[in-house]
Amino acid sequence: MIRAGTAREPPDVTHARRLARPCLPPIAIALLSVAIVACGEPRAPSSPAGSGSAARASPPPSAPSAPSGGPEASAISSSPSSPSVASTAAEIARLEAVVAADPTDAGSQRDLGFALAQRVRETADPSLYAPAEAAFRAALRLRPDDAPALVGIAGIQLGKHEFAAGLETARRALALSPSLVAAHAAQVDALVELGRYDEADTAAGAMFGLSSDLSTLARVSYLAELRGRLPAALTAMRAAARAPGLAPENTAYIDALLGNLLVANGDPDGAATAYASALVLVPEHAPSLAGGGRLAVGAGHLDEAIERFEHAARVVPLPEYVIALGDAQTAAGQADGAVRSYKLARAEIQLFKAAGVVVDVDLALLEADHGDPAAALSYAMAALAVTPTVRAADAVGWALHRLGRNREALAQVKDALRLGSIDPILRYHAGAIEASLGKAVDARRDLTRALATDSGFSATGAAEARRLLASLKG
Repeated sequence: MIRAGTAREPPDVTHARRLARPCLPPIAIALLSVAIVACGEPRAPSSPAGSGSAARASPPPSAPSAPSGGPEASAISSSPSSPSVASTAAEIARLEAVVAADPTDAGSQRDLGFALAQRVRETADPSLYAPAEAAFRAALRLRPDDAPALVGIAGIQLGKHEFAAGLETARRALALSPSLVAAHAAQVDALVELGRYDEADTAAGAMFGLSSDLSTLARVSYLAELRGRLPAALTAMRAAARAPGLAPENTAYIDALLGNLLVANGDPDGAATAYASALVLVPEHAPSLAGGGRLAVGAGHLDEAIERFEHAARVVPLPEYVIALGDAQTAAGQADGAVRSYKLARAEIQLFKAAGVVVDVDLALLEADHGDPAAALSYAMAALAVTPTVRAADAVGWALHRLGRNREALAQVKDALRLGSIDPILRYHAGAIEASLGKAVDARRDLTRALATDSGFSATGAAEARRLLASLKG
């Protein structure tokens, strides 16, 4: 059962954005934020991931109904085979019956919010945000000083990319309960997604002073990764993987994050072992299936990569998996399949948008690569104005590059790399822009670093990085 008072703070590193594309896309982050609250001490779900820095998700029990949205929408329902999701669905049904019988039961209202938030994490169904938030608000009306319920709302706000509101709500919870770890987690996540990285470091230090549990260690790891400190990030994530008392999905998620970091640290075999471990715990674990897909891309096994990404997208319908699939199909010469995949990804993003999730960065990157670069720039600039993160700066720079405005683009990618990130997407974008400006030394450095960090970061991006490197040697 998923109860607010029972402990289970999801590893949401709302920002461990290295799942389907080495940096977690904003939608992925959204789900992470949702995980912050879903678990907890009375904890909360935190998700992905934010602006593309870290995110994940997991499988469902019975294909949840996705919001309506055209012919593609029916293809977005997820696979109904996960025991953990079935358990969550049963808990939701139980709690709905309890609150129907007694709407004044504040604890059950709050627990229902946590259960619904966990199901968002498991199914990527954004239509569940509204009932989850309604349950938390019902709990607060009955018990205004319920700090865990506030953390629940903060998790929903983070999941919808309402980061300023999420920060305010997290701090309201901290004012009521200064030692509530989940409230600290929500605060850290919000600060990261607002681009306030130094404050996030300080907040994570305060959180670590209270607890060295999985939730804390995962955030410490992500903050180290953001600054390019891979050995420190890996050490913290290994410690998180050893943390006790987690539900199978949460443990599997940490194994997937550990696998991502092992790839970045030059250990693809260790990564494969971590993904396999996650799949033993949760046989349909989408982040680990996608991790295996990226390993296959890096090894040049495109047929296997396509199969893995298709499987991940069937389990949890996240755009990042479908875009990765489209990239692998493109690299394999399957043009028609790639067109369908990119169209589906656009439909999925629109479903999140319809459910109230802010998707500017997701749309910016998709449009820049597979649509209208002018629209991409508009979306990216809107995101940067509200959330001046490294991911938003990268999206602006990449859109400018696609428009041929490379000198302006260079300033933005330099801003995106200001923390020292080795994220392969950021480094690839920087290298491509530098190459277009004739900055051969810088371009070789960043393109080589992108491929060394994860040669499977994108089937099309990695191929283009190799092509550019070959041209720079000529």
